Amino acid sequence: MLLKNKIFSGLILASLAISADALADDMAAFDPLTDGDFGGLALQDDIPVALTAARLKQPRAEVPASITVIEAKQIEAWGVRTIPELMRFVPGMFVGHGDDQNNRAVAYHASSPNIMRRMQVLVDGRSVFKAAIAQIIWDDIPVAMEDIQRVEVVRGPNAASYGANAFLGVINIVTKHAADTQGTTLRFRKGNQGVEDSLFSHSDRVSDDAYRLTLQQNSDNGFDGRDATNGEDDWHDSRRHGFASLYYDHDISESTQLNWEAAYKYGNTDIRKSDFDTDYPDQITRQGFVMGKLIHEFNQDHFSHLQAYWQTDHRTQETSSCGSTTSFDPVLLDEYRTNPEWTQFVALGVPSIYADSNTTPQTLAAANYLVGGIATNSLTPEQVEQLIEENLGKTYTLQQSDLDAAAVAFGNAYNGSDFSQLGQLACGAGNFNVREDRYDIEWQDTMQWTPALRTVSGISYRRDSADSMTYFKGAVHNDTYRMFANGEWQAFSHLVFNIGGMYEQEDSNDSAFSPRVAANLLLTQQQSLRLVYSQAVRSPDLLEKKPNYAVTLYDLTDNYLNLDDGVFFMNQVPDTRELDHEKITSVELGYYGKLPELNLELDVKVYKDRLSQLISNTIALNSVYIASDTKMDVKGVDWQLNWQFSRNNWLWWSGAYVDAAVRLGDTSPLDAKEIDRLAKVERRLSAEWSNNVSWHHDGNNWGSTLTYFWHDGYNDLENKGVDFRRFEANLTKTWDMNGYKPEVGLFWHHLVDDSRLVYPDQVYAVNDIYSFRAGITF
Repeated sequence: MLLKNKIFSGLILASLAISADALADDMAAFDPLTDGDFGGLALQDDIPVALTAARLKQPRAEVPASITVIEAKQIEAWGVRTIPELMRFVPGMFVGHGDDQNNRAVAYHASSPNIMRRMQVLVDGRSVFKAAIAQIIWDDIPVAMEDIQRVEVVRGPNAASYGANAFLGVINIVTKHAADTQGTTLRFRKGNQGVEDSLFSHSDRVSDDAYRLTLQQNSDNGFDGRDATNGEDDWHDSRRHGFASLYYDHDISESTQLNWEAAYKYGNTDIRKSDFDTDYPDQITRQGFVMGKLIHEFNQDHFSHLQAYWQTDHRTQETSSCGSTTSFDPVLLDEYRTNPEWTQFVALGVPSIYADSNTTPQTLAAANYLVGGIATNSLTPEQVEQLIEENLGKTYTLQQSDLDAAAVAFGNAYNGSDFSQLGQLACGAGNFNVREDRYDIEWQDTMQWTPALRTVSGISYRRDSADSMTYFKGAVHNDTYRMFANGEWQAFSHLVFNIGGMYEQEDSNDSAFSPRVAANLLLTQQQSLRLVYSQAVRSPDLLEKKPNYAVTLYDLTDNYLNLDDGVFFMNQVPDTRELDHEKITSVELGYYGKLPELNLELDVKVYKDRLSQLISNTIALNSVYIASDTKMDVKGVDWQLNWQFSRNNWLWWSGAYVDAAVRLGDTSPLDAKEIDRLAKVERRLSAEWSNNVSWHHDGNNWGSTLTYFWHDGYNDLENKGVDFRRFEANLTKTWDMNGYKPEVGLFWHHLVDDSRLVYPDQVYAVNDIYSFRAGITF
């Protein structure tokens, strides 16, 4: 009963907000069979279609997947600033934030929030997945919310259509055609939390050509941190990003069309300091892409496209850091690969004793005895193990070779009378700079063979390359070759089969085949039951598979090793990794129905996913052990309801129940803290129950939208019943003045709960976040 009350509370509150008399008058004049518009979701007599799931334009009742379609009018009604904010309206989709790289995390059902690497994101057919370090950096996507025509989200594995990395789902962003957006738009938004956005967009048509130029800049101050009070910002995570994009469309003939897109993007992202940084290692990004697509229609039953693009990503991240001089001793580079825990003790633990002015004489004497004994080879491995356990409570398993490496490192610090130089710090300048490039070419052919059979097939080639002295000691690349085919067969009048698959061969990983088989039983033309079986993989990226990862500090301060440049002892090399594809097998039973008599659209999905060979470890310099052996079983229910219950009012309700169970692989190399972290990380971003209810009223040149979000057990890893609830309101007003359309708007976001988003510092010092916007279109 409590659960039902929570689920429907948003619905009740939204309904009470509407004037009973006004609603009655509105309903009396409303005919859902002729007046339904649902804010642009095509809930009219025409049949709703989807484009993404099988690369075919299909009626929603025949789509072989669970899919959410968000149109431009929903985006405008909700007033969201970013794509991740838009994903909160998708059932089973959770939006959080990574811990280190200041990037939003979006996951379907369950996944690590640190790197967003299990979802494929496309913009007009171009993958925005990073080439070398597999992730989606949302701030780096050069698309304005105002330019989006629709977003189709395939909720579930879709590697059969889009290959590896379409692991948990696909987010396909389709921008507006330039010919449909003729005119000029100016917009500006200002709010608390440092929100300041601006937009210029101009579209026009010249003869057979159409173009759109968009300039945008967004900025905000991010979270405030756990120690912030009274609206103060005590957390370094601001973002300032902007771009210029150009869309150009040319009709070569009645049957041939050429589309060009290009963009240049720049940005600055604040990055928090590590324990070794003396200044903030903020990130400067510069990206660009050029894409062309040639579309040719042979006849009404046959058409093809040839698409090619190049994209480049330059990330500059300069650091000013310090570490113990011992940590740059070359002898410890090889020792770290042999016994990383012991090497950390030698490079960081022992020097910290000598560097700490509060170290007691007794502790210093014990350290001198240990260091001297190792340096003079007068202690055995067993004696060293016993001394450390008795004095520090730490356990190490040592060989004589481990003591030999430590003896060299300690001997280098001996000044002729003692080992006090072990406390010396060396400082210098380093970087995490990386350039990533992608070249991609794809040919796709669509054919209607008979009234009951049609196919889409194609081939593609992609080269992903990266150049970084820190991550790879130079340049590396990975070539991927793909073949795909999907067929739709209407075996009987009420039964449609979709069968397809993708075969991939690449340099860095084994070849893989990802199949999908689906059957849609048509109850009516716009209602169906679907049964879908699919498999998908995620390929380990270049950093996971081919790391040559080490940090070099240049222009070191004076040090007893007399080094000008020093390589920090932590390092990762390719021969330390034996990683397999992450795998998922998914089975879903779903219902889709559009009820024209009620102007209502409903989709429900019951599913069970089995994930294996997951790489749950954080890919970081200090990641001692990385394996692809985590397993996770996820089952539950998704639902979404779109209902235009009167001429000027629509309701959006989506939600999910997620039951995720994680089983770790070999944990013998890990300590208790790391085991506990791994057991939690795949579920950290998920809620057991989640709901969002949104009501929109479209008045006379004004609109209002109220939304309530509720996550029960969000980030609840200790079973403490943590809720995450928020209200949002978006109000807009427009005028029509002889071809000029000025507009104003107010967005208000109220946090009901003070609980953190994912990590402790991801909190705001205020409960109300708001922004005011103004603009004009002409």
